[in-house]
Amino acid sequence: MITIVTDSTCYLSRSEAQEIEVKIVPVTYTVNGQNYNETYVDGNGDFEKLISHNTQFQTSQPNISAFLSAFREIINDGNDILCLIISSRLSGSFSSALAAAKELNTDRITVFDSYTTAGGLYILAKEARSLAASGMGIEEISAKLRTRRDQIKIAFSVDDMTPLRKSGRLGIVRQSIGTILNIKPLLMCVDGGIVSAGVARGTNEMIRKLVSQVPQDTKWIIIHYIENIGLAKVLYKEIQLKFPAAKLEMRKVGPVLSIHLGLSAIGLAWS
Repeated sequence: MITIVTDSTCYLSRSEAQEIEVKIVPVTYTVNGQNYNETYVDGNGDFEKLISHNTQFQTSQPNISAFLSAFREIINDGNDILCLIISSRLSGSFSSALAAAKELNTDRITVFDSYTTAGGLYILAKEARSLAASGMGIEEISAKLRTRRDQIKIAFSVDDMTPLRKSGRLGIVRQSIGTILNIKPLLMCVDGGIVSAGVARGTNEMIRKLVSQVPQDTKWIIIHYIENIGLAKVLYKEIQLKFPAAKLEMRKVGPVLSIHLGLSAIGLAWS
């Protein structure tokens, strides 16, 4: 049997993780010197209040011991492991997972760089479980996921570029974007990294431009939000009109990506 392991930026609820039999390894974050583990998306408490009322934040990839603990438990149960991890260009989690697999010195662990996170990672995790349930082996599943990850895209916008700039995970984007004249940046996750996809003037144009990034034949679209569920619902309705046949979901993002994107971030993942 194959056990799927992923990190907490997949943002599964506890019941979803149980349903598709996915093991979650927490990404850690620090607020004003206090350490927290990000967990299931419905288990992170009132993190929005914690973030909005404080000023000093930091995130850290899971340490090697967290992956070692998860891997050992699964292997002791007699299962093989397919570990799907947030893009190595966005986090050091991939390196931690690789180091843990190397330390255990077994061919029963495959660590897969998803080149994505959040909704993109969620899509890959669900598809990996479906492929495993069909009887495929890890090598065949990994080959199919390499094709799928190239088809998965993420587009998003933030009100303030400061958190992304501080994180060091942003390519070259004009410093003025998002700070004057109600100009909102449009950003995308491409090949595992964050790049600029232009700007929008105001919320309405931002919504239109986000929706315009999605190809007409897209079959699965996820709307991501943190605090602004009202705006997410507006975006949902726009997508529903343009893509009536697509599978649509609204999914909340947790504290780790909130620290890097800001609480007002809104975005789409699609495949």
